Amino acid sequence: MTLTQIHFILALAQHKSFSKAARTCNVTQPTLSNGIFKVEEELQQAIFLRSTRSVTLTQFGESILPSVRSMIEIEKSIHSKAKEFLNPKNVVLQVGISPLVNTKFVILLVSAFKANHKDHEVILVEQDLNGLQEKLVSGELDLIIAPKVSKTPMGNALSIYEEQLYLIDPADRDSLKVEIGDIRDKTFVMVPDSCGLSEITRYILRSTSRDFKEYEGKAMTYQVLVDWSANGLGCAILPKSKIPEGIKKTLITKRSKPIPIFFEAKWRPSQKKIKSFVKHLKTNSEKIYFGLV
Repeated sequence: MTLTQIHFILALAQHKSFSKAARTCNVTQPTLSNGIFKVEEELQQAIFLRSTRSVTLTQFGESILPSVRSMIEIEKSIHSKAKEFLNPKNVVLQVGISPLVNTKFVILLVSAFKANHKDHEVILVEQDLNGLQEKLVSGELDLIIAPKVSKTPMGNALSIYEEQLYLIDPADRDSLKVEIGDIRDKTFVMVPDSCGLSEITRYILRSTSRDFKEYEGKAMTYQVLVDWSANGLGCAILPKSKIPEGIKKTLITKRSKPIPIFFEAKWRPSQKKIKSFVKHLKTNSEKIYFGLV
């Protein structure tokens, strides 16, 4: 497969339309369609389900989408490093983000930073928690933004925003909020442990001092998690930004107070190149997030 074909896959996954994806990639629709078909032939797996009305990712397609994004980010990173090499005054920042982070918030945050720092390039890389931490330690990433899943204080960490957690429960069509203790007997669908959501879900459910049930299967993405829950396989707990419009959701509370999930930025010691970006986070994160919500 080629990088061009990888771009085709991401464009179709984002737009869910061959014509729109082709326009985004500046190619004809047959060129894009044939390129994706060749990748599916090579992998011997269908990436998309096609119908006369819609285009959706298969379960296999959902599973490879993070790798597709990573390949494109690597390509961007190489181009940016070339720019930095040719122009030493140009600073390239590699920023890793967890899939659980509010995407709109990060884009607004980075756009505001770049508007005032023309000599800085910010490359976003989405990856699971373990991958983010490993790349931060190795120096492949300059800073990461991820959910706080441990109470252990970090020397180079900054809390940047928090988001309320909601319950998707197909059996409840009316409630606007629910106490965590009142849902502990339900069955919960989960994603793999890699993003931090399952760890956070288990933590708040265990705070009820009762065992709880997990559905045996694991959803590969938040969209699949929502679909499974909406179709009665179990309940799901997600931050609001990861729940599609039109899906019934119920605010989760404990002693009548909303239960939040906290997000933080972390970086290595002696990172002078990210000084301006960290200052931007400290000054602007809160107002950008509250402006968004």
